[in-house]
Amino acid sequence: MATLTDNPTQSPPRTFDLVELLLSEQQDLSAVSRFAQRHAEVEYPLLQPTYRDLIPLSQPGPGEQFAFEVDLNACSGCKACVVACHNLNGLEEEETWRSVGLLQTMEEANPIVQHVTTACHHCVDPGCLSGCPVKAYEKDPVTGIVVHLDDQCIGCQYCTLMCPYDVPQYSKTKGIVRKCDMCHTRLASGEAPACVQSCPSRAIKIAVVSQEETVALAERNEFLPTAADPRITKPTTRFVGRLPDTAGVSGSQNGLRPSHGHLPLVLLLVLSQVSLGAVVASLIASVWSTAEQAGMATAILATLTALAAMLVAPIHLGRPLYGFRVFLGLRTSWLSREAVLLGKYTPLVGAYLATHFLAETSWNVVVDYRGLIGGIALLFGTAAVFCSAMIYIVTRRALWRHWRTFAQFAATVLLAVGLGLFVEGALVGDLAHGKNFQLLAVGGVVSLLLVRIAAAVWFRRFTFGELSQPLVRSAKLLRGRLVTFATWRELLWGTGGGLMIMLLLGSTAEADLWIVGVLLIAFCLFAAETLDRFLYFAAESTPTMPGQPK
Repeated sequence: MATLTDNPTQSPPRTFDLVELLLSEQQDLSAVSRFAQRHAEVEYPLLQPTYRDLIPLSQPGPGEQFAFEVDLNACSGCKACVVACHNLNGLEEEETWRSVGLLQTMEEANPIVQHVTTACHHCVDPGCLSGCPVKAYEKDPVTGIVVHLDDQCIGCQYCTLMCPYDVPQYSKTKGIVRKCDMCHTRLASGEAPACVQSCPSRAIKIAVVSQEETVALAERNEFLPTAADPRITKPTTRFVGRLPDTAGVSGSQNGLRPSHGHLPLVLLLVLSQVSLGAVVASLIASVWSTAEQAGMATAILATLTALAAMLVAPIHLGRPLYGFRVFLGLRTSWLSREAVLLGKYTPLVGAYLATHFLAETSWNVVVDYRGLIGGIALLFGTAAVFCSAMIYIVTRRALWRHWRTFAQFAATVLLAVGLGLFVEGALVGDLAHGKNFQLLAVGGVVSLLLVRIAAAVWFRRFTFGELSQPLVRSAKLLRGRLVTFATWRELLWGTGGGLMIMLLLGSTAEADLWIVGVLLIAFCLFAAETLDRFLYFAAESTPTMPGQPK
């Protein structure tokens, strides 16, 4: 027995029994217990008549699958579906598998605002599934639901780029990607998904759709205004009801923000491309010079940058210890192919470097195969860089079109080739054509830099278009929030080229000054290419679904 008193001199002490207090608290039912008690005497949930007509009563037939059907006339934008999805699936604070946005007209004479609720579209040809390097996605052969396998995921986030609707969500705390699975376990038990059950206006339901009809609708570009091209993945979600008769925009498209910069990927791309360029320069120097040490400096550079690229690559993974699974998606994923080829390329370029150090040893016979080893390394490196480009080209983002991506990646390789040949021409005295050789290298590099600066300036012409156009959004970002990075990129390009010309003209400079000059040029060009690759990611701003701002 315990006693309590507020002021012992003015009132008698109050007593309570701790055990009795705890027992009384235990007898008070929680909200969950009261809910269960109300349902204990019935065979089926009380709300079953309400939601049973919102889900199919049988499994899809051949060529069919489950899909969300959204009645736009009924959606009020209350976001009850968002809250229910968040609570049922135990999502993190900033994680959303379902979102509610707006479609609005831009004409003052016809102002229309339409609420739109969206989640995963469980596409006929899901990009997340085909792009995943570890097969962490499955499309159920019966229901057609695309499910993410959390325990298989390595957190590479490539599926977030492959999905044109920004559906997969990366969890930093868990190091994996997660997404809507249509509450497939509830559907299997005859219960509606959380969003379907929670919608007070019954605007969401599960329908059975024909995959062939879905593909036909996608080919006719009949999906949702302002959304990405449905021909990419053939989304199955059906939006029914009245849409604005005039052209509209997503309410989230008026606000521009840079995309994720993916710094580890930036470094991986630049380092691997510099390494390939250095290999090319080394092989050219070895052919053009009779000196034993010709090509050694660039071979060292190629090896060091390749090793650095391999060390940087796992940093991007949310679960790097499981990165060994990356080969599982070789049949469908360009990311798997890139990873495997870089893994082969690095030891090959290391072996090529070793042939330069074995020239005066008992292993001198290996030097006879230097060209062969270097050629094989060059083939693997070229294939790896090609796969690097295809990783982004297949996403079909406007800023990552094939010609633009190949041009940017090839430019980095060629800059490394030119700088490497310039250095080799100074270190090895008997290169063919002597001074003209270095002049050719500098001329090539400077010409390429001028072209890149001109292309960057030319791209600004898109600034004056409509925000619904992806390239316009990218151009506005480069002239707005990313202008500092774009300006520094162009200044560093110009500085690097100018220093190369000055160093070429000052051929009588002392060795120490020449080395400092080369290091400054290399720093300027590497920094510029790193900024260029950062902008390649950050400036990509393809319009997505309403409610999911870029």
